[in-house]
Amino acid sequence: MTAVEVMGRRLPVVEGQTIEEAVSAAGMHPDAFLFILDGRPVPMDTVPPEGAVVRAIRVASGG
Repeated sequence: MTAVEVMGRRLPVVEGQTIEEAVSAAGMHPDAFLFILDGRPVPMDTVPPEGAVVRAIRVASGG
């Protein structure tokens, strides 16, 4: 199963769905995260390959 791990939850990613779409469908703001796939950061418009688990790291910004 393809998924995004966000704050201890595993969100399913439907075939053809982007990381952004999966996170948004769960009611979260994808702009608040950095997404890691196979140890490398990837853009939120990435469609993860079948069976992949994308890790989401919450980022903080501001001044």
